[in-house]
Formats: sequence, C-alpha cells, structure tokens
Amino acid sequence: MESFEIKTEDTANNPESLLADLFHPGNRAYELLKSSIAREFRPNGAPDVTRMTVDRIKYDSATSKGSFRVLLDITYTFGCEDLVTQKNNETSEWTFLVNTDSGTITFSGSPYADSRSTADEF
Repeated sequence: MESFEIKTEDTANNPESLLADLFHPGNRAYELLKSSIAREFRPNGAPDVTRMTVDRIKYDSATSKGSFRVLLDITYTFGCEDLVTQKNNETSEWTFLVNTDSGTITFSGSPYADSRSTADEF
C-alpha cells in the first residue's frame, strides 16, 4: 500500500475543497500522488501517469477521515519488447486522515492494490 503526507495550513477548512485544489500538475502533492500511483500500477509495465483527476471526495469531520478516487490515463512502456500501451480512465482509490493539530494530511492508497515485493526480482 502506498502512502505519503502533506503539510498544509488549510486542514481546518473544508477538506473537500482543499483536496480539489491540492493536486495540480507540477506541485509537490501532485507529484507525490503521481509517483505513488505509478508504483501501484508498476506490475503492469513501466508506468507513466499522463493525466490525473480527483473526484468522489468524501470526508467525515467526526473522524477526520475521508476518501477519494483518482481517474487517470497511464502509458505503459515495455522496454524489452519496444512496446508502448496507453490505458485511459484507470482508477485508484485513496483514503486520507486530517490532523488539524499538526496541519498534515496523510494519504494512503488502496490496501488491495498489487504491490511489488523485492522477492519478485528473483
């Protein structure tokens, strides 16, 4: 399961609008999410995420927990076969935990996503 943490001063405000504004191409949060999703999809080839859109944002203020879906386009490169495949409208499910005291949001990918082990290399 992939995870990362972002520090922000806006955690006390509306997390739904914060997440909608947080992931923009080129910023740190976007690059961390893109990198985590690439690792999630690595078993299918060498992935390059070419488009990401965050939707289905849900947040429960009582528990400070939420979830969202990432809709993405991804290109897989298979170097040994000199082959490139484009997959559109793939999805990745994420959860998050808002910590207003520390001003952080911790993001976690789906625990059901395939993750590569170092044992796969042997």
